[in-house]
Order: sequence, then structure tokens, then C-alpha cells
Amino acid sequence: MIPACSSVLLSLSCVPTSVFLLTTIPACYNSKLRMDLLQSVSFLLVLLYPGRVTSDSDVVRVRRGELTVLHCWADPGDTLLQVTWKLHLYNSSCVISYKIEENDTETSYSSCSTRMRSDNLSLSISDTDVTDEGTYTCIVINDKRTFSTDKSLQVLAPPSTFLRLTSDGSAECGATGGNPPAEISWIPHSHDINTTVLGEPDRTWSVISTFSSGTINETSVTCVVSHPTFVNPWTGDIRLRGYGLRLDNILRLIIIVIVTILIAGVLYVKLKQQEQKIPGEQINEES
Repeated sequence: MIPACSSVLLSLSCVPTSVFLLTTIPACYNSKLRMDLLQSVSFLLVLLYPGRVTSDSDVVRVRRGELTVLHCWADPGDTLLQVTWKLHLYNSSCVISYKIEENDTETSYSSCSTRMRSDNLSLSISDTDVTDEGTYTCIVINDKRTFSTDKSLQVLAPPSTFLRLTSDGSAECGATGGNPPAEISWIPHSHDINTTVLGEPDRTWSVISTFSSGTINETSVTCVVSHPTFVNPWTGDIRLRGYGLRLDNILRLIIIVIVTILIAGVLYVKLKQQEQKIPGEQINEES
């Protein structure tokens, strides 16, 4: 004979007043049936009424190679039933579910990296890489409501910098393997600067900036590289020895040409004067 149990009415605050759900369950508070039904109903509400589920958002920034720990919010007074992490990465997605049944827990992983582990309300990622960037949605299901938390994970990777001269004498400054892309500027500023940003297969960025030496009146320039992982901007100085004519050399050449023309003109005039003077002297001597 099945014992008679009183019925309970589950009220879900995340559903608007015009939409209600009556679920009659035997009041056996620790039964697996009640827990499974609560979890199923909560998941349906997340899908049907995403705007009514209480939510929170945050941005988490970590360095590449560090341990990342993401936390969900939950009221300590509520009975925790299930925690689910939904990961939306650059070109993949996966789900981690942490289910609590009476005195037992069960964790399931679906297409997630082996570096990821779920423990109660937290998700840990060992040796965090740039490919782990994305949106991490945590859905907490308890006996009263469903709570959703969005975490945007940004992985910072410090770039490697260099400064060198190219074959034509221009200055080339670069920041490779960084995330996000580095910013490169020059001192002094010039309009003849070419900067290229390249995405690498490992989702890092390479920034290459070339300063042409043929259009400025400078013997040296300074490259400045800025990045969120740098306490202070990286700077490097380099002397220009380009094969092109710089402004100071052009001015010297113009002055030399003008002086040469003037000297040649003076010599030409004097020579003409001497040629005109010699015939007159010969006539006087004959007379």
C-alpha cells in the first residue's frame, strides 16, 4: 500500500504572474523524484523565459599559464541541486554539469578540456591559454529558483618585442605573440609609418610597424610599445642609416649646386671680358 503524502505547490519567482506552473509532488522532501523534477522544470524555465531568470555578469582577466577560478553566486540558505557551466569559446562549446543527489554528487563533462574541473560552485582551469577565452555561463538550480551568471574570460599574453633596421635602412618595430594586440607608436611622429596586425594560429597577435627613414630630418627614432601586461611601455632607440636622401642631405646638395653655378657664372663672365679686351689692345699696338 502506497502511503498517502500531502501535496505541495511549487512557486517559481522567475515566471511572470500571467504564467504559472502547478506541479504536484508527494511531500517527501529528499526523494530523487522531487529533485529530478525540480531540475527539469528549472532547465525549461531557462529555455522558455531567459529574461526572467535572475542573472549577473562579470569580466575576469588572467595571464596565460595561470590557474583560473570562476565562481557562481548562490544563496547559502538555499538547497543546491545542480550547477551547470555552459562554455561558448571562439570556435567550440562544451557543458560541465555538477549534480547533487542527497549525499552523492555526480559531475559530467561534454567536449570540455581536461584542464577544466567543476567543484560545487566554482570552475577551475589549469594552465589557462588564450584559446580558453569566451563566455562562461553558470546556471545554479536550487529548491527555490534558478540563477544564471555570465563570466567573460579574457586571457592576457605578454608579447615579445624587437627593434631592427631593414635592408633599405628603415626602422622596424614589432610585438609578437601578444593578446590583445599591442599598440605601437613612434617618436617623433611621421606620416610615413606602416603598421600591420596579424592573427596567429594560437589566437595571439603580431603587430609590425615600419618607420621609413627617407622623409624625416632625424638621425634616430624611438619605438614605444604599450600592452595591458606591461607595467610601463616598452621603448627602444635606433639610429637611422637609410640609403635614401634625407632632408638635411638634400639641403646640402642644393646649396652645393647653387654655389657651383655661381662660381661657374663668375668665371664665365670674367673669361668673356678678357676675350673682348684682347682684340682692342692689338689694334692700338699696330697703329
